[in-house]
Amino acid sequence: MNNFLGVFGHVNLDFILELPKLPEPNTSIEVESKRMYYGGTGANIARWAAKFGVGTSLASFVGKDFPGHFRKALADEGLDLTDLLEMEDYTTPTCWIMTDAEQNQVAFMDQGPMKVMGDFKIASHTIDSCENIHVGTGRPEYYEKIMLAAREKGRRIYFDPAQEIHYVYTPASFRRLLDMSDVFFANQNEMKTALKYMELGSKEELLDHVDMIIMTLGKDGSQIITSNQILDIPVVKPNAIVDPTGAGDSYRAGFYTGLSLGYGMEDCGKLAATTASFALENKGPQENIPTLEDVLARANKNNIRLNI
Repeated sequence: MNNFLGVFGHVNLDFILELPKLPEPNTSIEVESKRMYYGGTGANIARWAAKFGVGTSLASFVGKDFPGHFRKALADEGLDLTDLLEMEDYTTPTCWIMTDAEQNQVAFMDQGPMKVMGDFKIASHTIDSCENIHVGTGRPEYYEKIMLAAREKGRRIYFDPAQEIHYVYTPASFRRLLDMSDVFFANQNEMKTALKYMELGSKEELLDHVDMIIMTLGKDGSQIITSNQILDIPVVKPNAIVDPTGAGDSYRAGFYTGLSLGYGMEDCGKLAATTASFALENKGPQENIPTLEDVLARANKNNIRLNI
């Protein structure tokens, strides 16, 4: 194995539209600004992690129209792009994200080839070359095959369906993938859906299915939950809040960076929270990614002591 982390998830073109408020149904509203950004949960996590020196393979499906400048930006960070595949007769996944003045968001997603990824061959290079497998957004019928192959190789699996838990997964498909996973990532809304699917009353009951839960709580920080302990990770305040897009993805990249450096779980969470603070300060999820030195300096400034 020559990579620490294998990331499965979307590689998108994100169009972020800023609005004074989100419109009501059957109404319209003027757009204040619009810009295209590099995005996608897979690309965001992988690019931030690679920037921090984590050996990372990115596995995803895009169209033949995938911009060469986007591929170059990913490659320039040292990402292994063997499994970033351009598919005939499809266009690259595109997301239109509408953000109001209070940072509320609504998104519209054109899946491109990711919608039918269950018909494609699995990305075996990423499974073969990586110690840890992050299964993000995408189709459960494809990821079930990925998880089975990863299990056979003895890889550690981190399950992170993100917002797609609400509309791509069913209770049955979610349960199948959860039971093949070691760690489950979710925010508060995603956790509610997970508990509904599993017919459980508390997040701790999910520990009958996975070893660890990592739950982000917005302004209230995050929690890392195991059968032995609940670690409360405080939020790290950014210098400014400009755009929330990709903050959760950068949190994950920071967490994996801590793992790769041999940090304990609490320090992985602290590094993740510090990393996420940078993502809030810029428009677009891959704009102005800091160096690891920048992140460690901010942790130190906030009296966050990392016990390496």
